[in-house]
Amino acid sequence: MRMIYRNLFSILALAALLPLSAASFKTEVGPAPVEAIPEATKAMIASEAVSVKSGDKVIAQFWMRTAPFEGDPVAGFGVRYDALPEGAFIGVVNFTEAGSDFREQSIPSGVYTLRYGLHPENGDHMGVAASRDFAVLSPVDKDLDVAKNYEFEAMMDLTFEIGNPHPTVARLELPEGDEAPHLWEDDYEHWVLDLKVADEVMGIVVYGHSEE
Repeated sequence: MRMIYRNLFSILALAALLPLSAASFKTEVGPAPVEAIPEATKAMIASEAVSVKSGDKVIAQFWMRTAPFEGDPVAGFGVRYDALPEGAFIGVVNFTEAGSDFREQSIPSGVYTLRYGLHPENGDHMGVAASRDFAVLSPVDKDLDVAKNYEFEAMMDLTFEIGNPHPTVARLELPEGDEAPHLWEDDYEHWVLDLKVADEVMGIVVYGHSEE
């Protein structure tokens, strides 16, 4: 195991997935999954994206999982989404231009899978965030077994394929309500996109930084 695994979430509380130059956002439905998404993955996701726009420009497209989750859900301290199995595939995102995460690591334009991950419950990660829930990003052409719930180390191997020195993740928040899709700004000026994922509504932080 790489030593960097233990530092996964101690260096990242919130990810600024969308370009930092964008000041306000809106959503629209569409298009269909892009050609880069493998057919087996397309069978697990919505037939239309939720697109995030800045002005008239589409900057990200999310196709979320529609297939029911299989496997044992997680539970424990700091876990908000206790109906999901750890390592489960939750969707696909296409970035039409580069973004960055909290450490200013580049997220190149392209298509990525999203998997449900938890930062390790140990002393190295105390106080990192109010909850342990994150989405781990990996290149869509590397993460091919989307029906499988991956172990932590397998998710780490995939996310390092992006080429960053640290894992690339996005923060998951509780949604503002039951409506999805729904894009809203919280009290910390973080933009959260609420999306339907199987039978759940999940909030993913698409713009904002930790204050740590």
